[in-house]
Amino acid sequence: MTRNLPYDRAQRVADEIHHLIAAACYNELSDPRLKGLEITHVMMTKDLQIARVYFYSKDSDETVRERMKQGLESASGFFKKLVGRELKWRYMPEMEYFFDES
Repeated sequence: MTRNLPYDRAQRVADEIHHLIAAACYNELSDPRLKGLEITHVMMTKDLQIARVYFYSKDSDETVRERMKQGLESASGFFKKLVGRELKWRYMPEMEYFFDES
């Protein structure tokens, strides 16, 4: 008998994407706009078409947040290639970036 666990596929994929993007920001990217950036979590739509990436910075300045968002958006192609290579997916989700207010 199979149990329906509350930990669904979208959440598992979101956790894996979170891990990949956070590691890439820390280890592989040298964009100065991403200095002090922390990826807090990723949420996937149920159809796995959109990944909403939430980030945080200790700097509360709105211009710094906007520059970080621009840095993440410019690295989207790199993130998509990384996710595709690691997860072996044919189609990559679109990535949207949001500042985490919590």
